[in-house]
Amino acid sequence: MNASVADPASARTARLNRTYPWVVLGISFMTVAAAFGCRAAFALFFVAVIEEFHWSRGLAAGALTLGSVAWTVSAPAWGHMLDRLGPRFVFPAGAGLMAAGFAVSAMTQTVWHYYLGMGLLVGLGFAALPMTSQATVISNWFVRKRGMAMGLAASGIGVGIFLVVPAAEWLIGALGWRNAYLMLAGVMLTAVVPLNLFLQRRRPQDMGLLPDFGATAAEGSGGPRRAREGGVTLAAALRNYRFWALCGGFVFGAIPVHMVLVHQVAAMVDAGLSREFGAWVLGLTGFFTTFTMIGMGTLSDRIGSERAYTIGSLALVGGILMILYLDGMPEVLVVFLYPPLFAVGFGSRQGLYPTIAADIFHGEHFGSIIGFLAFSIGMGAGIGPWLAGYLHDISGSYASSCWIGIVLCVLSLVCIWVVAPSKGADA
Repeated sequence: MNASVADPASARTARLNRTYPWVVLGISFMTVAAAFGCRAAFALFFVAVIEEFHWSRGLAAGALTLGSVAWTVSAPAWGHMLDRLGPRFVFPAGAGLMAAGFAVSAMTQTVWHYYLGMGLLVGLGFAALPMTSQATVISNWFVRKRGMAMGLAASGIGVGIFLVVPAAEWLIGALGWRNAYLMLAGVMLTAVVPLNLFLQRRRPQDMGLLPDFGATAAEGSGGPRRAREGGVTLAAALRNYRFWALCGGFVFGAIPVHMVLVHQVAAMVDAGLSREFGAWVLGLTGFFTTFTMIGMGTLSDRIGSERAYTIGSLALVGGILMILYLDGMPEVLVVFLYPPLFAVGFGSRQGLYPTIAADIFHGEHFGSIIGFLAFSIGMGAGIGPWLAGYLHDISGSYASSCWIGIVLCVLSLVCIWVVAPSKGADA
């Protein structure tokens, strides 16, 4: 009789081990798709808002800078809450704040309205949702194929950009940018909140399951990647030179990515291309990003994160050089070359940062640690758009921003090689 009771329970556990990791990945995929797609649409609203209010580019981009400051300052707190309260509280709360920010942005009459909505509220909410936050969940469910799993979840960023950006451009043209913002608020409330509130789980052990579809026990196998029950504390991480080198790599790497992400459409308009063309190229970039996120994660499993990051950095430099020499460039070259180059560079950042952090610091305190690391990413995401806008206002072009971005790509790459994530955690 005991066997007859145990057999159905064992069968159910085996079934959940096979299926629920995909549920976790799917929810993370949907979450980052909505969050990044809506945030990337800022590049279109940026142009529309400037046209209506005649603000300078530095002033308009300052809203996103404020948002990144809010992201930067709140990221450690969100990470601590992830450790204490879990994703079923943190992720719906972040999505709700982003929705509130879009709603406030839709009612903008003066610059402080826009800074409150698109800046403070969206920034605070977004800080709870990016891949650094998703990594606290995914790294618990996947150990041996962590890079692949991170890449699959991060591919939602590309899908979100590919779908949301062209949709936002259509909505802006058909309904106006204010109503388009309200549509984005609806996306966050109807897609992100319920999925995470009812279905997301922090770790497989909470459901009586094990990582890697049931294949990895608590201690796992040897090597740089293994399941760890304890892990280093935040205080210990702060005393580790690899933590600070990683912070440098993240901030130097985030500045050029977000510089280009926000200003690429405006740069194309400056070069004589239409806003609609820029929106289409940005959406195409999202399409390629879908695949490069998976590719970067899988590549890191095979050749190591340092080498994968090197490939991504070279591609990002190539994309920045195309922005630098955009004036007079044939449209066909922009369409066929720029999106894959920037997508590989973008994927090497958003896809690999959480994987690199998890390889070194995964454990019970990983949420708090990656929250502080996200501080660096948020800092870079804030500096990049503002710096490019400011330099454009005083020089009339994006040339100086592009060269600064290339130098920072090199510095970021040096930091990642110093960190040496393929060595795994310190003994």
